[in-house]
Amino acid sequence: MKKKAQYKHKPTRKILIAGIAVAAVIAIGAAVVYFGKGAMNPGPTNPSRYETKVSMEEMRAVLDIGTIYNGIFINGQDVSGKTVDEVVAMFDDDPGMNNQPINITLSVTGTVYSLDTAGLKLESNIREIAEEAYQYGREASGATEEEKLGLRYEQVIALKTDPKYFQTAITLSKDKVSKLVHEVLDPLNTELKEAVVTGFDVVNKVFVIEDSQYEMHIDIERVIDDIKEGLDAGVYTEMYYVSASTVSPTVTKEFLESHLGLVSTTKTSTSYDRNRNTNIRLVCETVNGLVLQPGESFNYNSFVGERTAAKGYKEAGGIYDGQLRDELGGGICQVSGTMYHSVMKADLQVDLRYPHSWPSAYVQTGTDATVTWGGANFQFTNNTDYPIAMIAEYRDKDNGNGGWCTIEIYGRPIPDGMTIEFVGVVHSSRAPTKVEYVADPLLDVGKTETERDPHNAISASAYQVFYRDGEEVKRVKASSSNYRMINALIRVGVKGENGTIYTIDPLTGAVVMTPTPTPPGPTDPTGPTDPTEPPPTTVPTDPTDP
Repeated sequence: MKKKAQYKHKPTRKILIAGIAVAAVIAIGAAVVYFGKGAMNPGPTNPSRYETKVSMEEMRAVLDIGTIYNGIFINGQDVSGKTVDEVVAMFDDDPGMNNQPINITLSVTGTVYSLDTAGLKLESNIREIAEEAYQYGREASGATEEEKLGLRYEQVIALKTDPKYFQTAITLSKDKVSKLVHEVLDPLNTELKEAVVTGFDVVNKVFVIEDSQYEMHIDIERVIDDIKEGLDAGVYTEMYYVSASTVSPTVTKEFLESHLGLVSTTKTSTSYDRNRNTNIRLVCETVNGLVLQPGESFNYNSFVGERTAAKGYKEAGGIYDGQLRDELGGGICQVSGTMYHSVMKADLQVDLRYPHSWPSAYVQTGTDATVTWGGANFQFTNNTDYPIAMIAEYRDKDNGNGGWCTIEIYGRPIPDGMTIEFVGVVHSSRAPTKVEYVADPLLDVGKTETERDPHNAISASAYQVFYRDGEEVKRVKASSSNYRMINALIRVGVKGENGTIYTIDPLTGAVVMTPTPTPPGPTDPTGPTDPTEPPPTTVPTDPTDP
C-alpha cells in the first residue's frame, strides 16, 4: 500500500532568543536575537561573522501575515503568499477520478463486512492540504512566547533553502470514512453479558432466559486511520483485517437450559369448603411463577400481602388463640404448609417457620407452617447457585369434593439418583385431662354446645430424609414443633323454663338447680326505736367498655 510521503527539513540557521538560553542584547530598547551557526549555544556576547542579528519586530513582520509562507508547494505548484481559499480555487477536481468505484471490506474474526459506499464520490482533499500548508510555521513548542516566536521564524526562514512540499489525493474525508466504519463496527463492540433468567413461563413450565453475549473490543479509530491512509494513497479497493480482542461468557442460555428443571413437587388435599378453597386459589395465583435469583429470599406475608375482601378473600375457618373461628383468608396456611414441604424437598434454606396450635390434617404432624397477617410468617432463601421458580396452583377434584393444592419448585435438580422426602415424627402425645365448662344463659337447661375441641399436647420433629437409589443415606432434622394441650370447652345451658338462670358445677358441668328462697314473715314490734340516718348517697360510675 502506498503511503503518504513524509517530508523533513533541516534548518541551516538557528535563532538565538534574547533573555532565554542566549546572550541578551539591548539596543535602543528593542529585543534583538541572533541566528546563524552556533546561535543556540552559549558563547561570547559578540556575534560571529556567521550570525545575523534580528529584532522581535522584524520576526513578527515576517510571521504575522494571513497567507501561506514563501517556499511551500502543493502538487509541485508554488502557493506562497496565497490564502486557503485562493489555493483551493487553483485546483480543479478530476471528474474521472471522482467516479472511481470504492470497495472497502473489513474482515473481523473471519466475518467479512462491506462499507456502504453507495452514492459516495471521491473528492480532492485540497482544502485539507491547503489548511495544513497554511498552518506550517505557525506552531511551535517553546517554553515562552519569545522562544516560540524564534522557533517559528527559524522554520520559516529555512523554507528559502529547504522548501516544503504537499501532495493532494482523490479520497474521502475523514468524517465520511468515520461514519462508514462506525456503522459497521459499533454494533460489534460489545460488552460481556452472562445469560440470566428473567422470568418463568408458567404455561410451558420453563425458565425465560436472556441469552449471553461475548465481549469484543475493536480499536475503531485505528481502523479509520488505516482506511483513510489507504484512500489518500489511491487504494480504493481493499480488504482490511481488523484485530479484535474477545472474551467469551461462562454462562450461556444453553448451559442454563441444561442445568435447570423440576426439583420437587408437593400435593395436598383440601376439604369441601368453597370459601376456604377460594382463599387457597387466590394465594396460589399470587405466588405462581415466582422467581428467586441466587441469594434472594421469599417472605410469605410480604409477597402475598394483607388478606382483604377487596382482593376477593372470603371468611373461612382459621385458628386464633387456640380456637377455630372464621376470618378473612382462612385456610391459606395450607399453601404455606404445602410450600414448606416442596422447599425442604428441594433442599432450600428455611429462614422462618411456625407450627399451628394443633397439627394440620393435610400434612404429617410436625410439618405444617402457619401464617397470620402481622404475626406468624414463613420465609425461605434460594441458597443455590442457580435461579429457582415456583408453580402454585389450586384445582377442584373431579368429584367436586374439595380440591388439590400443588407447589412445584424448579431450579438446579438434585444429583442423579438422589431424592429427598420430608417427614414428621411424633415423639410424645398427651391427651387433655379435663374438660372446661362455661354456663350459657342463652341455652336451655339440658342442652350443650362444644365451643372448642380437645387437642393433645404433642412433641414432634420434621426431617429431611435423603435417599440414593431408593436407600436412605441420611436424615437431617429440619424443625421441632410443640403443640400445646388444649382442653375441650363445653357451653352448658342454664336457662330454665320460667326464665330462671341457674348455675353449673365448673368441674362436672352439672346444672345446679338452686330453689327460690322463701320471703321472711312479719315480726312483733319490740318498741319504738331511735330513727337512723339514711345511708349516704353513692356517686354513680361511668359504664365500662364492653
